Amino acid sequence: MVLVAAEESPRIAEAEAWGATVQMLAGPHDAESQTMLWLSLMRASPDVIWIVWEMLSPPAVELIHQFRVVRGHVRLVIEVPPTVAPPNPELSALVSFGIYDLVGPDDALAAVLARQPTYGDVARWHLNTPSSEIGPVASVDPEVAAAQTVAVIAGKGGVGKTSFVANCLVAAAAWGAVGIDADYIKPTLSVAFHAPDDPDQGDLGQLLAALEGPVEGHWTAHDQHTIREWVRQADLVAGVRLVPGPRRLTPVMPAVPPGLVTALAEASSKLARLTLIDTPGSTLEYSWLEAVQVADWIVLMTSPEFAAVLEARDVLRKLDHLQIPRNRVWLVINQRGRSGYSTAEIVETQLPLPLLAVIPEDRGKWHHAWRQHYPPALRERRIWTGIVQKMIGVEPDRPRKKYPFRFRKTRPEGGF
Repeated sequence: MVLVAAEESPRIAEAEAWGATVQMLAGPHDAESQTMLWLSLMRASPDVIWIVWEMLSPPAVELIHQFRVVRGHVRLVIEVPPTVAPPNPELSALVSFGIYDLVGPDDALAAVLARQPTYGDVARWHLNTPSSEIGPVASVDPEVAAAQTVAVIAGKGGVGKTSFVANCLVAAAAWGAVGIDADYIKPTLSVAFHAPDDPDQGDLGQLLAALEGPVEGHWTAHDQHTIREWVRQADLVAGVRLVPGPRRLTPVMPAVPPGLVTALAEASSKLARLTLIDTPGSTLEYSWLEAVQVADWIVLMTSPEFAAVLEARDVLRKLDHLQIPRNRVWLVINQRGRSGYSTAEIVETQLPLPLLAVIPEDRGKWHHAWRQHYPPALRERRIWTGIVQKMIGVEPDRPRKKYPFRFRKTRPEGGF
């Protein structure tokens, strides 16, 4: 065991009492000495490294990431003082590397090393939510059949991706639809239906605090039920369930564990016929990768501008690299802007994909929709229903009439 702490640290006696052979590296370490620190630790490759936060000023997060990649089997414990409290960007970065051993000065060394940390532990610590405040997992609804998942992607922001998702959700309410906002950096989907500061919206942090986190790449049965229940109780607007991203007022969110988007999509497929995923604008986000891989269909959106088409071509090449068949990808052209490629040029030479729809330019309508949080499909449902039906090839479930039989009155013979 390697202990990075001051020479008079009581952790030394604790570690020896626990039965560890202790090698101590005293600090503090500045930026230059941290480079030598992590290089030496990488060569030594101990079983456990216990680091006191004050010894790193500030922590070289990128160096810790490199160590984590090369020496993933080494248990890395970070002792955080009370003065360092969330939200903290360094702490969030450490969590994103899978370092869940964030402990306080009062935590006993033997107790910490005797348990296996989970993502839920660090999420609850980050949100200051004790485990006792998390209620029991409720029962879930029975599964439904013939579910399909559609991921909507774009090469750059501002091409109308979120507007397209919101309107398709409204049109797909007859099927039973769930919208998932997978953009955890700039979540916008719920703003199409709610004011940004609406208190009725769900908070992704509540879900993260209730999760234990994937174990060896698989969610526990408790987490599967928790995610399913989270989707079932999602905010219901215009007949659509919205699974939101984090609140925009949250300064720093704990890193979202890998596999969450996939788990949410799978849970939605058990509760609704159609799931639409609003993906992040950057293809570098892990949630984007999960969304395109879990989706049955992909909608690639672009506007006619040269830059937008160029970025869309790069996204299409990335889908090819991921071995996603092009017959699963639809093209939507949003006629924003007055210059750029024509529709024929885009389809024939730039993005040779099946054309799902061309959305005409009407800036006044779209600006009004965002200001009023009222998707145009609420008034123009038939147009958007046709787009959804063409996209997934499924007829909507027609509601059963209260009086399915119609009787026609006939005049009696010789009467009036």
